Amino acid sequence: MRQKYPQKRQSSNSRGNRYVKRPQRKASNSTQWQAQTDRVRTLVYQVLLAVETRESYANLLLPPRLTRAQIGGRDAGFATELTYGTLRCQGYYDWIIEQCSSRPVAALEKPVLVILRMGLHQLLNMRVPTHAAVSESVNLAKQEVNQGAAGLVNGVLRGALRLGEDELQRRLNSLSPTARLARRYSHPAWIIAAYRAALSEHQKLGAEIPADDASLEALLAANNRPPYINLVARPGLIAREDLADRVEESEQDVAYSTLSPWGLIVSGGDPADLEAVINGQAAVEDQGSQLIAGLAAEYPLSGRDKIWLDLCAGPGGKTALMAALGRERGAKVFANEISPHRAKLVEDSVKALDNVEVVCKDGTDFPSREGGFDRVLVDAPCTGLGALRRHPESRYRSRNETIPEITALQARLLGRALDVCREGGLVIYATCSPHPAETTFLVERVLKERGDGQLLDLGDAIGQLIAADAWPSSLGCADKYLQLWPHIHSSDAMFAVVIAKNRKGV
Repeated sequence: MRQKYPQKRQSSNSRGNRYVKRPQRKASNSTQWQAQTDRVRTLVYQVLLAVETRESYANLLLPPRLTRAQIGGRDAGFATELTYGTLRCQGYYDWIIEQCSSRPVAALEKPVLVILRMGLHQLLNMRVPTHAAVSESVNLAKQEVNQGAAGLVNGVLRGALRLGEDELQRRLNSLSPTARLARRYSHPAWIIAAYRAALSEHQKLGAEIPADDASLEALLAANNRPPYINLVARPGLIAREDLADRVEESEQDVAYSTLSPWGLIVSGGDPADLEAVINGQAAVEDQGSQLIAGLAAEYPLSGRDKIWLDLCAGPGGKTALMAALGRERGAKVFANEISPHRAKLVEDSVKALDNVEVVCKDGTDFPSREGGFDRVLVDAPCTGLGALRRHPESRYRSRNETIPEITALQARLLGRALDVCREGGLVIYATCSPHPAETTFLVERVLKERGDGQLLDLGDAIGQLIAADAWPSSLGCADKYLQLWPHIHSSDAMFAVVIAKNRKGV
């Protein structure tokens, strides 16, 4: 008989949450990778080259290619770690390459650069024997480029081995503090500055959260660790306990989320294979995202509470959880998405629900509805600085120069949400970024300019969702501002506020 998940603590809140041990990642045995390593490395190389040269996204390319190639089990796990790990540490590996080569990274051919990054990741951060990491990288260069490239790859990788970790660390320590962090943790300097400002700003607002250099470094390091898989059991469609049983049947370790009463944390595997995910009863969704969707649906509201709007719904995760919660109370959700492609993703996400209407319109000009919407969620497009651990290539593509354009769009969306919300209704503004320009500064500016919105306290509402002992003061809730952090909560760096719509001047 399978052992049931050990009960860690019985929750005292009304939802009866139970908390269990965090799942342990299963150890990988590198000797079992050898049967298909050439084929697997070639596939990873092709994905990373497309990311590098065509601005593709690894999460869109890798899974279907693994399926088509019939690569599963440990080989699929190896491919996943090699792909995402190489991307997360790309900046650091580029710095190492320049320590070991007479040619700057910018002068290297892209195929050679990709193979070098892959080789360094295997040498420094995977359980791959040294001889295999070097020889397989050299063979890949011969296969995909030429003999000369193979010699360069061999020389750089062996040069990195000769330098060793101590010498690399000594050279890092000789750099300025920001340059050291940028190289070691593969984050552009402007993102490091934005994180530093965000930690400091949230601390000023009253959150008992460290904002020192150690906290900043912990945040950067957390962005470079593979995140656990988070699943959501959509209420009314499947119970969280039933979903946990099904995950355990797939021989994966599972635990209950501490941030979401509907969430599970899973050690590995492919959640797309779960029947509950296939039929829309459950889905992959970050536990911080689940908390915000729950906050949007559950924050106490007086008066009518039947007509809801998700103004920027794609790809549909928060929409589906909101709709599942609202369905139990007779609410209908209008899910708007400006992009037809993303609107189709929303339709797929909510396929198991009968109380959602998907709309494809410009959110900044969304039409008013007689009587207004009771709840409006604005999960605004943003820089994505809060999800760099899941989308590591984004850190190399985002630009500080685009922030004024992004925040202008966010302000228009928040303004339109307030326009179409009824008096006394709620607007929930959220972003997957901690950047103050996209979060606290923007919200305060819009509300001051308009005069028809009031920030509401979050503490009691969050306490209704999760147990008090899972929400210590250091968790990041500064009265009216929710800011989650990867290094503290094991979630994306989600931000949210709840705004009461008032008459102007009230």
